[in-house]
Amino acid sequence: MTVLVRMTALVLIAMPAVVATPSVSAQNLQPKDLLPRVGAYIRAFVGDFSNVVAEESYKQEISSPRRKRLLKSDLMLVRYPGADGWLTFRDTFEVDGKSVRSEPERLTKLFVEPPENAMRRAREISTASEKYNLARIGTINNPLLVLALLQEENHDRFRFTMSGLEKSLGPDVRAMQFQEFRTPTFIKLDGNADIFSNGLLYVEQATGRIVKTQLNIGKRGSGIEIQTTFQRDPNLAIDVPVLLKEWYPDGQGGDITGEATYSRFRRFQVSTQEEVRK
Repeated sequence: MTVLVRMTALVLIAMPAVVATPSVSAQNLQPKDLLPRVGAYIRAFVGDFSNVVAEESYKQEISSPRRKRLLKSDLMLVRYPGADGWLTFRDTFEVDGKSVRSEPERLTKLFVEPPENAMRRAREISTASEKYNLARIGTINNPLLVLALLQEENHDRFRFTMSGLEKSLGPDVRAMQFQEFRTPTFIKLDGNADIFSNGLLYVEQATGRIVKTQLNIGKRGSGIEIQTTFQRDPNLAIDVPVLLKEWYPDGQGGDITGEATYSRFRRFQVSTQEEVRK
């Protein structure tokens, strides 16, 4: 069974903008009141998290026939000098306890001392890392994907509705549903067929801070679901993804599941002169 879902060319854009919103009662908050705060938060998140690399420990499992795999990778969000957007890259360095790369910090070295083809090489490394997945799940196993989808310039491609409070995630956290309705869609099935996404944002109403995301692709209960939880990193003093959980149907009544945790967040400087700063 092949599950191949790819994201189209979609980057995280950071813009130095401040959004002011009128005071609205939390009980009466509507999407039009909360979305400017969400957009401003995502811009700030991208600015804070750019040029940060994390270590990803990623456990995958297929239910039938039962198989398991443990991957360790470097995951980074980088802005290349002169580029307008930020892109995510993954470099898998360990599979089931065995090293699979020839040198450490391979991605960061590309951007600390970038050769002419740094971006192409980074994409090649990320594409090569996909082959270690237990199934062909494409490029959507990205903890920042919902943030990329819901940047402010994309809001008119989605419908938003408010849901209830989620006090288990915080006293002021409310769920907001989103549904993509325009084509071409951001995510493609098998690389070319439009497939609509929907899901949930869990947002601190007063600030627009996102504490959790959920992305659904396909029919509810039988499609793909990806959840990401965010927390504050005490060392960098920024919000970071800490947990990703995902479910994929295998087309035979079973499941493909994944769970990734993120740690060792460190910042590096994109430069031709400086070394990686950890």
